[in-house]
Amino acid sequence: MKPIKTNASKTPRKHDSLDGQVAVITGGAQGIGEGIVLALAAAGADIAFTYMGASSKSRAKARRTAEAVRRIGRKVVFDIVDATNEEATEIFMTRVVSELGRVDVLVNNVGGAGTVPEGGFAALPLDYWRQQFDKNFFSAVMYSRLAVRDMLRRHGGSIINIGSIHTAKVFNTKFVPYSCAKQAMNQLTRDLAVELAPHNIRVNCIAPGLIKTALTKWRYDAAWWADVNKRIPMNRPGSPAEIGQVALFLSTQESSYLTGQIIYVDGGGADGGWKL
Repeated sequence: MKPIKTNASKTPRKHDSLDGQVAVITGGAQGIGEGIVLALAAAGADIAFTYMGASSKSRAKARRTAEAVRRIGRKVVFDIVDATNEEATEIFMTRVVSELGRVDVLVNNVGGAGTVPEGGFAALPLDYWRQQFDKNFFSAVMYSRLAVRDMLRRHGGSIINIGSIHTAKVFNTKFVPYSCAKQAMNQLTRDLAVELAPHNIRVNCIAPGLIKTALTKWRYDAAWWADVNKRIPMNRPGSPAEIGQVALFLSTQESSYLTGQIIYVDGGGADGGWKL
């Protein structure tokens, strides 16, 4: 079967549903984060994003994403920030409010399983467990606390957590620390949604399936991609731009009565029985 063509382009169509608002995206320089940055900027939001990695390649990618935002006509603040460092996250969020004036949308996108130690559950070092929870869960706790303080002053906002298809069921026990951390993110989403609903602050979670990014594209060979595509009901991976469009929906008044939800954006993968 030929891959299904999508309407999600690299540069989303411009409109003004977020005009005058400010969106913060962690890990926004590339991949899913970049897709969200471009979608929200095209909708009129000024953008703040973080990135990790001190290499010249990482810095260059962050600068290219920032320039794409400027070409759309929006302001942008960006910096290298360790999402697991409380002081660093607070410095960045203080800068965002100082330079852009407010925080209307927060997207907690930082995460990933990284290199998983071999040997199974009994051999997994506790340090790896802690690293996974710091990156995939506590980073969202820290950024959300800071964003909510600003949102409460204006009685409104949207927090979007980026979860994972690995919370739908057991796909691969190799990733158990990652999936447990993302499951904690799901419960954080639900609890915060209930607490913050009276303040008109909505909290939702996007749980992507397999998304083909510049990083994942070359991680596996063509045979792997062909095999996995056959086992995804839509017969293809998703794109960062498609995740960006869901984030845009959750950022705007189009989703004004939607909160506390875990939304699987996976081409049917969670229900189709495929395994990583």
